[in-house]
Amino acid sequence: VSTQSSGSSGINAEYGEESLKDLDRNGDGVISVDEYVADLLADEEDLMNDVEWVQRQKRRFTEVHDTDKDGVLNEWEVRDWLTPNNDSPSRAVAERLVSAADVDKNGALDVREIVRNYQVFVGNTFINTHGGEL
Repeated sequence: VSTQSSGSSGINAEYGEESLKDLDRNGDGVISVDEYVADLLADEEDLMNDVEWVQRQKRRFTEVHDTDKDGVLNEWEVRDWLTPNNDSPSRAVAERLVSAADVDKNGALDVREIVRNYQVFVGNTFINTHGGEL
């Protein structure tokens, strides 16, 4: 999907809305710093006990992603976090999925990694919603 196409802004908006729904664990319509860190830890479980890493991520949340400085991420801030520079949401989703399933962290997926982590792909709302457009 090209960000230049007439339908891309609709997909970007839908991606922000769908991502917000996926990440909003308490259902309040925004992403808290704890929900943000929990999402990052889903891909990096080995960092769960790394207090320094968690503190860096919380600072990043506050200093980079919470652009209106209200302490939470709204739909547009979530979209900007997940698709920086208005990159294609498809590319952003693909990069996050590969990162989540890439067990050996070589930047590529082999058949074993895909099969072993099928739930990463099957449960992705963006793929389920826009799979035909990718």
